[in-house]
Amino acid sequence: MSEKKSSYLKGATILAAAGILSRLLGLFFKIPLYQLVGSYGNGIYGNVTNIYNLLLMVSTVGFPLAISKMVSENIAKKEYATAHRVFKLSMMALVVLGGASTLFLFFGAEWIVKTAHWTSESYPAIVAIALSPFFISICSAYRGFFQGFQIMTPTAISQIVEQIIRVFLGVILCWFLVSNFGIGLGVGGAVFGATAGGIVATAFLSYLYHSFATKNKRLLKTRTRRRQRSNRWLFKRLVIISIPVTLTSALVSLFSTIDSFIYVSRLGVAGFNEVTATMMFGDFTNAEQLINIPLILSGTLAVAMIPTISESFVRRDRKEVNQKIMLSIRIILLLAFPCCIGLSVLSYGIFDLLFPGAPYGGAILSTFSYATIFMMLSNTFQSVLQSIDRFRIPLINLGVAIIIRFITGWIFLSIPAFNIQGIVISSMITFGYLTVANFLSVKRFTGVKIDFFHMLIKPLFAAVIMGFITHLAYTGVALILGRFMGILVALIVGALVYSVIMILINGITEEEILYLPGSQKLLVVYNRINGLIPGRKNNHIHNRR
Repeated sequence: MSEKKSSYLKGATILAAAGILSRLLGLFFKIPLYQLVGSYGNGIYGNVTNIYNLLLMVSTVGFPLAISKMVSENIAKKEYATAHRVFKLSMMALVVLGGASTLFLFFGAEWIVKTAHWTSESYPAIVAIALSPFFISICSAYRGFFQGFQIMTPTAISQIVEQIIRVFLGVILCWFLVSNFGIGLGVGGAVFGATAGGIVATAFLSYLYHSFATKNKRLLKTRTRRRQRSNRWLFKRLVIISIPVTLTSALVSLFSTIDSFIYVSRLGVAGFNEVTATMMFGDFTNAEQLINIPLILSGTLAVAMIPTISESFVRRDRKEVNQKIMLSIRIILLLAFPCCIGLSVLSYGIFDLLFPGAPYGGAILSTFSYATIFMMLSNTFQSVLQSIDRFRIPLINLGVAIIIRFITGWIFLSIPAFNIQGIVISSMITFGYLTVANFLSVKRFTGVKIDFFHMLIKPLFAAVIMGFITHLAYTGVALILGRFMGILVALIVGALVYSVIMILINGITEEEILYLPGSQKLLVVYNRINGLIPGRKNNHIHNRR
């Protein structure tokens, strides 16, 4: 395996592992939160975090991606001094954007509550989370800098530290405030954990950056061009790259914000009052939290993919660009099918175990899980387009998707038979459109060719069989040993069944296994099973570096 592929593999694996751990910590947070505030309080939490996440996208997504892209481009040209200036300029811009988001949340809290028809108990939570965008913006600048150098560990560790502080402090504050002051302030204490986590992560990344800058002081002054790009030129390019990406990410977050702003009124048309609507939305946000675990795989792959594809694109190595695109799509499909089918067949058991008494959660997750495959693929295709400097294409596609999302959500939420499932139906239609539109754009600009039988049919076939056997395993074990053991055994059986079937039908290669977490252990199992199949050679990997 080449050094560049090894770096890509290492970066993607580190970010994926950290992302999954962060999501699991987030899930751990939602479990005690639900126990403390119920579906109603969880609905309040969802209201606040959706508007917060939208502002976070505006202030923290575009510039960090632009930083990593421009830093990696300049490193490829040995222009380390320019790469460092890119970071400094971006830091100043992000401080301003993050500060503006913080001021909007703090002073606009009352307006947000009134406009969205939320319960008045949402107000304390908005104020409690107001400072978070400022510190997370600073974190994003540091993360973009390190990712541009393809050093993923600082991003990974800081995400975990941020989540640990958020979870433990948030739960303690929520428990204390609910016990003494009620659900509204309790949810405010829960979301304040995000602010505290951002402050600690900022301090941690600041320390790592200054240590790196001190250690590499001479390197960061290295330049190859006599005539340097001006700060004005660099900032202009940062803006050109970041605005389409920022708008793209903001539009994705706008999906959830649209849901937050319309669900109370549209469910009212369907005959549900404010409290019931908030409870429904609370269960929906828990289902969303669960499907975010597989989504982190596509998200972290995208973060690791953009700098490395951009580097190949700058060197005009079309073959290498397409190889990386194909590999990214393949890995996403390998993971997406078993994740969505597994979540669906275990949906009621998972909700009964994690969120007992949630009246709507199991039904929501059983259908919502199938939207994950479209979300993962559309995100991957979007990142590919951004990597090859086609920033406007995803933006245009998302602009159309916003219209689709609003219209479908507005219609389906108001139908009594669908009620909160209207958001699920809207999500499937919206992300289905985005997957097709983004893929066609990638195909148009790269000419990449997809082997649908190998990449699509084989993992789908294996995942369907896995889903059937997983359901039987859960049902049998849960009746005897309870839900927890049922879920645990079903997950283990499902993973084994899917893996074995994929090997038997030659649906996965050794090269693809190398890009998965725990690849060396997986290769041992792969070669042993492969060696038992008549006529199949037991090929080991030698000298891949």
